[in-house]
Amino acid sequence: MINLFKMDLYRFTRNKIMYLLLLLFCAFQIFGIFMMKQYEQPVEGRPMLSLTESEFIQHTISQPPSWMLIYIAVFTIYFYMSEWNSGFHKNYISMRQARIYSVLSKMVILALFVAMMFLTLLIADGIGRRLFFDQTDMGDLGTLVTLLISQFLLHWAFSLLILCLAMMTKNLLVSLSASFVLALNVIGMVLAALENQLTGVHLTKYLLINTIVSVKDLGSTADLIHTFGVAVAAILFLSYFAVRYKIKEDLN
Repeated sequence: MINLFKMDLYRFTRNKIMYLLLLLFCAFQIFGIFMMKQYEQPVEGRPMLSLTESEFIQHTISQPPSWMLIYIAVFTIYFYMSEWNSGFHKNYISMRQARIYSVLSKMVILALFVAMMFLTLLIADGIGRRLFFDQTDMGDLGTLVTLLISQFLLHWAFSLLILCLAMMTKNLLVSLSASFVLALNVIGMVLAALENQLTGVHLTKYLLINTIVSVKDLGSTADLIHTFGVAVAAILFLSYFAVRYKIKEDLN
C-alpha cells in the first residue's frame, strides 16, 4: 500500500489541475464575496456584516449551486480517470490486495484535497471579508472547528460518491454530467418535493447532498447527530462499496 500511496501522492503534488482548481476556487470565492457586498441581502434578518465565519461558511455552502462540490467532483474524476486512461491499473489486475490498497490510497488523496479546499475557503473568506466587509469575526472557535470537521466529513463522503461513480462508468463525460446533477442537488430537491406532496415525511433530509447544503444549528445535539451520522454512514458505506467493486471489477 505504501508504494501505491507514494505513487498517488506523487501524482497529486505534481497535478497542475489540482493547483488550478484551488486557485480558481479562491479567486471566485473572493469575487463572490465582492458580489455579495454589491447586492447585500440580510441573512435571516441579519446584515451580512454581522455574520461570524462559521455562519458565513454555512450561508455560502447552502447557496445553489454548491461550487465546492463541483470542484471536488472535477478533481476526483480527473484524478481517477488519468490513472485509468494511462493503463496503470493493469499492473495490479491479478493482485487482490493491490486493488484494495489502490482504493484506500485514493480515499486518502481525496481527503487531502478536500482539506485543502477548506483551507483555501478560509483564506479566501478572510481576504474577501476583510476587503469588502471590513470584518473577519471568527466567532466561537469551538463552533467553527465543529463546522469544519462536520463539513469536511460530508464533502469527503461526496468525493467518495463521485469516486464510485467514476469507477463504475469509466467515462469522463458521463461521470462529469452525473456529478453536476448531484452537485446541483437536482435529485435531492425532486425527491424532497415528491416526499412532501405524497407522504408528508422528511426522510430526504438525511440524504448526503441535502445534509451538506442545509444550514445546521451547531449548538443543537440533534443537528450534530444528524450531520455526523450522515457523514460517517456515507463514508463507511461508500468505502465498502468502492473496495468491493474494485475487487470484483474486470480490469481487462
